[in-house]
Amino acid sequence: KLKTEKAGKPEIDEAVKKLLALKVEYKAATGSDWKPGAAPAPPATPAGGSADALNLATAAQGDLVRKLKTEKAAKPEIDEAVKKLLALKVEYKAATGSDWKPGAAPASSAAPASSSGGSGDALNLATAAQGDLVRKLKTEKAGKPEIDEAVKKLLALKAEYKAATGSDWKPGAAPAPPATPAGGSADALNLATAAQGDLVRKLKTEKAAKPEIDDAVKKLLALKAEYKAATGSDWKPGTAPSSSAAPAGGSGDALNLATAAQGDLVRKLKTEKAAKPEIDEAVKKLLALKAEYKAATGSDWKPGAAPAQVKQPSPKKEVVAGQKDGPGGELSAKVAAQGDLVRQLKTDKKPKEEIDMAVKQLLALKTEFKAATGSDWQPAGGPAGGPAKKPEKQKKAAKEVKPKEKVEQA
Repeated sequence: KLKTEKAGKPEIDEAVKKLLALKVEYKAATGSDWKPGAAPAPPATPAGGSADALNLATAAQGDLVRKLKTEKAAKPEIDEAVKKLLALKVEYKAATGSDWKPGAAPASSAAPASSSGGSGDALNLATAAQGDLVRKLKTEKAGKPEIDEAVKKLLALKAEYKAATGSDWKPGAAPAPPATPAGGSADALNLATAAQGDLVRKLKTEKAAKPEIDDAVKKLLALKAEYKAATGSDWKPGTAPSSSAAPAGGSGDALNLATAAQGDLVRKLKTEKAAKPEIDEAVKKLLALKAEYKAATGSDWKPGAAPAQVKQPSPKKEVVAGQKDGPGGELSAKVAAQGDLVRQLKTDKKPKEEIDMAVKQLLALKTEFKAATGSDWQPAGGPAGGPAKKPEKQKKAAKEVKPKEKVEQA
């Protein structure tokens, strides 16, 4: 009607905007496109993204729309961005039952979520929208801080997408189904995130090159996203990690990340000639992580190598003092791994301070083992009555002396 009557362009644009919104809402409710004269399709079963992911997607698209308007972009480009924004707002309302508002905490989803993170669909939309914004900012040669902030958000979304689906995000690709959570344990991821955070702070304090800091921040964001995917809560420094669905002790992947991050921090401290106590503390953490990695995987940690599979505990392996289950078994494995590490350091003729630190850690583990089991730690397969050997040797020596005495008497 408006086009026929040659109404004003703003009036036509507003009507078209409403029409597009209604078509999107129709599709969200029925699962099929609206066609004139067609019978309405039955309502589709809701299976949209979570409120969190849709909130991120809508916010990113809103930023893009505002940017386009500020830059006075071409009208078709703005209209296309507005169309996407309206579609996201409709999907958000369909999922949560309330209108989207900028800055407000997302409402809980009306449909039960299948996992703690966002769905592949919603995260795919959020990442695509953020990617559009980044490209727009670069094309318009926006300020570097603005571009960096947008890139930071994009990397976080990509990390969250991978954590939720198990595959890297690619533009235009259909979102992968959510992956079954099998990531690292909360403990291992907590260690990895803390170590990476220490490295980022160190780099900033030392005013390192921006690319180096950006790369470290990128890894930190990925670890935080993986931690949230594994535990269902945001990572916070100094807090005890939330319980994880993954088995205790940490997977090879998570421990590999933690050890690599700690190794980066140690190297940075040594390069910057930091204070010895600070380096020693970082080295101590690194050695502990390497020992835990070996205890979990059965092989030594090596930089750049694919993480080994977590070894299954052998029921045939006996633990001294009869501790087959409980703390004794786990502590025994840690002591054995730390002992191997000490021997390796000595074989490689590593610096004395590094060996001393490893020995200190070994002694602490042995003390902890004794406190838990009531007996000294002994290597698996070693004789249980080791200390009793000396009296036997003495008896043999005494028997050998007697014949000599008899000869002298004769």
